[in-house]
Amino acid sequence: MPFSILKVLESVCSRVAVVAALLMALIIVLDVLGRNLFKVSLGFSYEVVSILLAVMFYSGLYHVHKTRSHVTIDLLDRYFVGSFGRFIYWMVYLIECTFFTALVVTVFIQSYESYKFGDVFLFLGVLKWKVILVIAVLALIAWVSLLVAAPAHHLQEDSLQEDSL
Repeated sequence: MPFSILKVLESVCSRVAVVAALLMALIIVLDVLGRNLFKVSLGFSYEVVSILLAVMFYSGLYHVHKTRSHVTIDLLDRYFVGSFGRFIYWMVYLIECTFFTALVVTVFIQSYESYKFGDVFLFLGVLKWKVILVIAVLALIAWVSLLVAAPAHHLQEDSLQEDSL
């Protein structure tokens, strides 16, 4: 079995997403129980859950981009077939790549701006730029998945359409 960096990235990202979701749920449950039973809240829960949500989202995007399984509106898909369908597919894909590229660059810029300003999380005492940088790296990994997966997916659709004819 050949080594594939993309499979390793997918495996790592999926595990990170699951762990982030579990930790987020655990912190929320502990915070609610603490507030209701002991009248004491976890001061850091909002910050940690926010961080974990971003980590879960961007690490989960690797699989979503790879399988092209995000939410789409497919009401007109049956009309977009053949060459016109391929043109529409690639136009949408290029727009998606453009916007996601802008998002990844923006998150990296935000990390740098936070570094320059010296932002610190209120309750955690952690420098924000470090957390944002981790999220930016996860977004970059998801961007790689977006670039790698789209052409293969569309070729599979073309072969399925040809087989059904």
